[in-house]
Amino acid sequence: MNRIENKGMVNEAAKYFKEEVLEAMPDIDRENLCEMVDEYIYYQQDDMTRDEAHRVIEETCLLK
Repeated sequence: MNRIENKGMVNEAAKYFKEEVLEAMPDIDRENLCEMVDEYIYYQQDDMTRDEAHRVIEETCLLK
């Protein structure tokens, strides 16, 4: 996976990654899915804080 270059693209990258995981593992429970997305965006964006990553997860994973 490529690093997320632009912080404005984090939400889209999180949604894309979530869909990729769901396609590969359709029976994954929501908690594990959200943890995977959280780790992905935190480690793929250079200046992402844990709080920012959690907010993205709330928008892209938990609310839907």
